[in-house]
Amino acid sequence: MPAYKNKAQNNIVTAEILLDNGLPLSSAHPAYYSSFLLMKFLLAHCFSVSYAQQETLTKNKDSHKLLSNMALPTMAAQDTETGNDYLVWYNKLKMMRRKADYKPVEIEDSLLRDNLTTAKNFMKSVDTHFISVKK
Repeated sequence: MPAYKNKAQNNIVTAEILLDNGLPLSSAHPAYYSSFLLMKFLLAHCFSVSYAQQETLTKNKDSHKLLSNMALPTMAAQDTETGNDYLVWYNKLKMMRRKADYKPVEIEDSLLRDNLTTAKNFMKSVDTHFISVKK
């Protein structure tokens, strides 16, 4: 399995472990990164933007913004069933990560569990509409 897809799956598992072991706030970070790494994988393996090209394009730039702006519209255009859900899911994950990492607030466990569900939905939809189709 390609490294970035494997890392994305490992981040889902990590978020689950953190939630189940009393560290719910820390789960937002790997939940978000699962979607980001999956987009890097899609760009390279489904949308013909190699990892080397991604590195070149994002050098000294906001790689998260640039790569998501490349991947999400293409995902929405190619997956008419799920369409703009990818953008909604990604932004939800990104906002929760920012809140968990940078805001001096507590976040209810139920919201963080919902966040993990969002990450799983993102991955499941990508698997269904892009990765399994490619096989």
